[in-house]
Amino acid sequence: MGEPKKKNLYINSQGGLGFNIALASVSKELKQKYDRICVLSAYFDVFECCNSIDYVYKPHEIRDFIFDAKHDDAKLICERMYDTEDFIYKKLSYADAWRKACDLPVKGNKNGSDTISELHPLKKYPNIEKFINDAMQQIQESGYENFVIMQFEGGQSPLVEVPRDQNGNPDWSKVPTNYDNEPLKRHYPYEKAQEFIKLFQEKHPKTAVVMYQLPNEHKYENTICMEMPYLCFYELAKKVECMGTVSIDSSLQHLVAGINNSVVLWGHSLPDSFGYEYNKNILQPCNRDDILYFSALGPSGARIDYIQPEELLKEVDAYLFAKKD
Repeated sequence: MGEPKKKNLYINSQGGLGFNIALASVSKELKQKYDRICVLSAYFDVFECCNSIDYVYKPHEIRDFIFDAKHDDAKLICERMYDTEDFIYKKLSYADAWRKACDLPVKGNKNGSDTISELHPLKKYPNIEKFINDAMQQIQESGYENFVIMQFEGGQSPLVEVPRDQNGNPDWSKVPTNYDNEPLKRHYPYEKAQEFIKLFQEKHPKTAVVMYQLPNEHKYENTICMEMPYLCFYELAKKVECMGTVSIDSSLQHLVAGINNSVVLWGHSLPDSFGYEYNKNILQPCNRDDILYFSALGPSGARIDYIQPEELLKEVDAYLFAKKD
């Protein structure tokens, strides 16, 4: 007789915000196989908003996590799916990599994952509703009828320890973006992004541009920037006034996966590995200089022929506005 099947699953979820949101999105399928799913993560708030997760551990509870996993005779996963052979060799999408690791059938999604973000922030954190209401009020009082959420820079952790100024307030100006050392080039250049936003606003004067970004990133003219918990943007994207999102390969596309129309710009990374098959994925011509791997191999040397702002506007209009104008 073979070894009895494990009934419980314990995952030490390492990696960034997008990594953790993407895991939360596939957890509903994992629940069909396992009686109990427990996750340890620095982004514990993501999993606390996920109905498929039974218990969430914070990083300092690692000893309890390991002890409980052994006590429950659980299947234990501490490896990042980004570090698995099948994912590195681009044989599996991110969702399929998790399915295989958890002994579920893979679906063979060749153009990206098929999972949908299913979170319940207001159920777990009802206090964030004030941030969402304030954001909607700011959009409406600025004279806009609807809005699009945009992200052109990423790769930073919102959990970074921010130095304080002399008054004890967070001083994000002292936090380096470190974009030049990214192992994968994913950003859309500031000048091109600013030009795109300008063209977008001329074409859609009643549509607000709401930026999804951290305080130390570039400021874009005539946009709405709000410092609020990232889970608030999930709820904003569900609003009927949200026309969709425009982003790079970073956490926004994972946060809103499947809940709104999304245009995603791709540079060094590719949607078949890190994206979703149902999005409008724009692949910018790229001279990929190394194997697609999300660990620190040093700064990316890839040359990217970035899409021109005028062409990006055409793509956004066709995907986000064609059926709504």
